[in-house]
Amino acid sequence: MKTIGIVGCGNMGSAIASALAKDTNWEVLVHDTRTEHVHQFAQTVHVRAVELDELLSASSIVVLAVKPQVIGYLYERLRQGCTHISWISLIAGVTNDTLAAELGTEQIVRIQPNIAAQVGKAVTAVVPHPKADPAFIEETFNIVRQFGSAYGIPEDQMAAFTGVSGSAIAACLLFLHAVAMGGVQEGLSYPLALSLIRDTAESATAVLRETGRNPIDLAITVCSPGGMTIEMMHVLQSSGFEGILMDSVEAVAEKVRMLDELAASRAKKLS
Repeated sequence: MKTIGIVGCGNMGSAIASALAKDTNWEVLVHDTRTEHVHQFAQTVHVRAVELDELLSASSIVVLAVKPQVIGYLYERLRQGCTHISWISLIAGVTNDTLAAELGTEQIVRIQPNIAAQVGKAVTAVVPHPKADPAFIEETFNIVRQFGSAYGIPEDQMAAFTGVSGSAIAACLLFLHAVAMGGVQEGLSYPLALSLIRDTAESATAVLRETGRNPIDLAITVCSPGGMTIEMMHVLQSSGFEGILMDSVEAVAEKVRMLDELAASRAKKLS
């Protein structure tokens, strides 16, 4: 049995620990500065809550799931006597090069899941350090697939990935809520309207996946001449619906790039 340690038990760290706890190939150790919280969580999902030193000495892979503003204060402790560890980082805005310099190893893979990791349906970017061992990279992909799908991407596309997936899941949820509220305005109960649009979104995804067709082509097939759906499409297009969504992706990507710069600056000050 292999041992994996997870440092930080917030939403993402907890979701990953919960997923891996179901795999009998792994012993899962968790650590968080919120002692009571992490012990309650560990009892719930049947993993072990331990002190950081024990986690580092026992683990062959360590997942860093802490906030960007916290990691700078942990580097020295993490790299002491930890040459046996390969690292998986969820830390936003901290590049592989920065992690390699601070941790003293190139055995690093960055990942970025979205919130659906909680239900085993995350969409996750996997970004290996160029010199990471291929076996470790493959192991990381296997770990990520425990809680959803995995996409290998170059590091310079992380900002775009965040806009299209990491943050866009919130836009998808907002869309579902807004359509449900439109249903309420037309006389449906909110629970019924939300159930309808949720299942409709799932059916749209299914037909897109099964047919492999362009989404706009599929949308056009729903629009009968002079019909109801073309009226909806007209309202959405007239309101700038597509442009707003494209602008929102750009805004997220710009924020990611800004955080990258701040993290790099912070790392220089602490080094």
